[in-house]
Amino acid sequence: MPINLPEQVTAIVGRFEKRVQMEMGAWRATKTPDGFRASELEVAELSRRLADEITAALLQDILSDDVFQDSACAAARREPGARYRGGGARKVTVTLLGGGRTRVRVPYLKPDLRRSRGRKRGTGRRRKGGSGLYPTLAALGIWYGASPALAGEVVRQDVDSDSVRTARQALARRGIDLGHKQTLRLFHHLSRRAVDQRQRWFDNVMGKAPPSGGLLAGKRVVIGTDGGRCRIRIPARAGRPRKRSGHCGYQAPWQEPKLLVLYVVDAQGRIERTFRPVYDGTMGDCVRLFEMLVRYLRAMGAQEAAELIVVADGAKWIWDRVAELVTAIGLPTDRVTEVLDWYHAVETLHGIADIPGDWSPGAKDAWVTQAVRLLRRGQISRLAEHIRSLAMGRRAKKVSSHVAYFERNAHRMQYQSFRARCVPQGSGAVESAVRRVINLRLKATSKFWLREHAEGMLLLRSYLKAGRFDDLLDWSFRQAVTWWVPEVGSPIGRAVGGQSGAVRPEDTEVRYAA
Repeated sequence: MPINLPEQVTAIVGRFEKRVQMEMGAWRATKTPDGFRASELEVAELSRRLADEITAALLQDILSDDVFQDSACAAARREPGARYRGGGARKVTVTLLGGGRTRVRVPYLKPDLRRSRGRKRGTGRRRKGGSGLYPTLAALGIWYGASPALAGEVVRQDVDSDSVRTARQALARRGIDLGHKQTLRLFHHLSRRAVDQRQRWFDNVMGKAPPSGGLLAGKRVVIGTDGGRCRIRIPARAGRPRKRSGHCGYQAPWQEPKLLVLYVVDAQGRIERTFRPVYDGTMGDCVRLFEMLVRYLRAMGAQEAAELIVVADGAKWIWDRVAELVTAIGLPTDRVTEVLDWYHAVETLHGIADIPGDWSPGAKDAWVTQAVRLLRRGQISRLAEHIRSLAMGRRAKKVSSHVAYFERNAHRMQYQSFRARCVPQGSGAVESAVRRVINLRLKATSKFWLREHAEGMLLLRSYLKAGRFDDLLDWSFRQAVTWWVPEVGSPIGRAVGGQSGAVRPEDTEVRYAA
């Protein structure tokens, strides 16, 4: 039954004004820091309740629209591959951004598992039930009993904090407390869905030609990759449960989550602040990481980039795949510059100087100074001879391996030329990203991750630290109901073909039944 929303909102605001008038005298009498702080918190609490009451009234008004209900149900049942049948109306509790709850009555579609033909199932042969759908709630982005703004805030806090407990404490100060299990459940549902949607987007990118005039057209693009560390929990397949906990044992080997970083620099080699960087990561191997990198570059039109600069340390798994990457995105090789991180190269020289055990500190410093001077000038052949002079006796084999390292990467160590062309020489961007995205959240004492949970955390935290979390969130909510709203093609704020990933007025048209 439709409600009179303006009258209801007026009544809500009237009750708020009365409450403020009642408390006004006590607030005005406050003359101490702690007293004023308490008053400020009371005002914020009243405002939060007011916002939730107005939102609840708005939600009730939207859900009471019969045309909206019929259209949403019809659109959900027309979705390709969907098998639903009417399940009547059910009452659902929805938690709002301020922590308030409202009870709504909405239509429910249950999975249609009826057999069209064939023999009936026997005893003990029940099929998997599947999951139903609340079409009107899904059309508004309400999943798992939480409004979209609340879900985004809970997940954001969980991803940004060092633990779920810390996240819940921060949310509780704003009146939001869903409990430990529901907080985790909400994060796992949304992160798993985002990972699946990202994979479908990757497949879609590779199925189309690269866009013309994309985000990276005419830009100097810098990419970097590196790995961090975290421990993966692998439950034991067999064994006696422990007497105290009742749990079986598990293994917790160290794994290397891998991260990619993509940003843009100007003609002077300075980072362009108008372009938000792209971070993403995976628990997969190096092949998986480069597959992701290819898809991001293709989606943003990197084949039209003015220059592609690859900056990384000396890991062979990175440099062995750069040629395949360039071929996959269709960029001419003369527009590609490979740079080995300056600080890793200098660190290697210091390691070489430690090989002779009989050197004095002065002799070691003199040798390193001469080596760094040659490295800075890009004179790698002379540097190799300088290193080879130490290859005597027992240390010959170890020194020779370092010589091969510099000779193999000679074209990536032309630092004098790089400085003249304003090419970045350090991988500090990806090193910093690994620390902020991976090490500060996934790597810690007594933290053991299931692989799928770590994958979801990597995706969400990467987008958060890159300043693209809201783009990912809006894209994910819309991708979940493509049967209702037009599909937005990219989680990075720009879709293939030059369309904006942000929600525009022309994108808000919903698919009402004729």
